[in-house]
Amino acid sequence: MSLAPASAMRLSTCLLALLLAACGRTEPQGPRSATAPAGAPAPTDAADPAAPPAPVVPAAPATPDERRVLAWLDPDSPAVAYMRLPADLEPEALGELFALPPRALALLRAPLSLESGLAALVGPAAPPPEQWLARDLVVMQPVLARGPYLVRRLLAPRADVEAWLRSGGMQVDTVEGLAVWTPGQSAPEAPVDGAPGLAPSLVFPWRLVFLADDLVGAFSLTEMGNGLGPLTAARDLPPSDLTRMIGEVVAADPALLLELYVQGAMLHFDLSDDVGVAKLSLRRLVEADGARSLPRHDAAGIDGEVILQPLGDVADAAAALEARAPAGAATDVLRDLYKAVAYSQDGPVVRGRLQLAADDLAPLRRGGGR
Repeated sequence: MSLAPASAMRLSTCLLALLLAACGRTEPQGPRSATAPAGAPAPTDAADPAAPPAPVVPAAPATPDERRVLAWLDPDSPAVAYMRLPADLEPEALGELFALPPRALALLRAPLSLESGLAALVGPAAPPPEQWLARDLVVMQPVLARGPYLVRRLLAPRADVEAWLRSGGMQVDTVEGLAVWTPGQSAPEAPVDGAPGLAPSLVFPWRLVFLADDLVGAFSLTEMGNGLGPLTAARDLPPSDLTRMIGEVVAADPALLLELYVQGAMLHFDLSDDVGVAKLSLRRLVEADGARSLPRHDAAGIDGEVILQPLGDVADAAAALEARAPAGAATDVLRDLYKAVAYSQDGPVVRGRLQLAADDLAPLRRGGGR
């Protein structure tokens, strides 16, 4: 039986503090590989205490430019994520693989939703959005917001981006000293012999705000008021313990691809009880020659760890997650990936670990294997 909302929130806040402390300790060695035979037991520390940790791609930590997006995390948001995943990987597919609850998956779904909407809005008048939106971004779900908020760097000059937005029928107003772009209610004039388009507000239900010449925020058209509250709070208030810790992790971990935290009672489709805290960390992994040079955002392989704090019996939750399978018409390859995630109880939380070789990522790429 689920806890009352207030009790669940207090419990999740306390356990989040324990979880954050646990995140700093050495990770268990020998996570299950995706190539492990079906039914093979998950390796433990005692099974091979001398096993070395998997090598990671040598790379510089996130640059100061890549960390700038962190300054716009709402200090009161209970759901935040920093991402710099390769463009061809589906964040939501990775979240599903690691058994995130739907509320956490919504954070991972937002960047692709924004890119798809922008592509439909500007059409052939601009390059594809993934070419002028940087891979480093933050996404958050503030407490009173109706949808997620994103902050991304721009790789194209602001004047070019504004011209593309204007060609798609967006209009600009200055609100609290910031340029806020809103889609218009009527379609822009169609080209000669072209079919009339949909209203921009139907194609792209987002507002965009320039936080700097090379930094843009995005939030739903349905937000109350001008929608800027979470962003101005991030600008004007000191960071929370959670947002400060994420900044430290991003700055210190050269291989980091994703750091996601969500707290508060959450429905989980694979468990009979709610989850109070969810955390997912993804890091770049090289399976062989750790000295080889790779492009900065080429994942090569991925080392992933999920931490879930169930509000019910932890052992039962670990067993249920070990037995989970992908929903819908999944491929055999995807089913094998789900089986390869090794879940175990660790005090009040369940940890799941999986290393994915580069070849194992095929079903998690856009348009692949799903």
